[in-house]
Amino acid sequence: MLRKTTTVVLKCEEAFGPEWNWMPKKLVDLIPWTQKYLELVPQEYRDSAAFETVSFRDSRRDYWLNVKVHYHRPETDEEMEARLAAEDAEKLQQQRAERQRLEDLKEKFNDR
Repeated sequence: MLRKTTTVVLKCEEAFGPEWNWMPKKLVDLIPWTQKYLELVPQEYRDSAAFETVSFRDSRRDYWLNVKVHYHRPETDEEMEARLAAEDAEKLQQQRAERQRLEDLKEKFNDR
């Protein structure tokens, strides 16, 4: 069975507190700021790690960057089993709905 890719969104606020998304004002502080996020990503998936900007505020008084940090990895055996089970359940539900529509149409047009 083919494994799909899973996107893992890091829970940065849990790791760094409520001020985790404050972008440093100095460029020299930017590398350590990004490095701390990269360290949360397992080594083998670091090439897929990325920031996604959620919002940005820039005013005369301050500015901040709200980001989502994520990386991609192959789904685990458990995730694949759950996905396949959900797909099977969805197919079964769709078949039931189609059978019900067929029965409704037969009943509707049976006397014609």
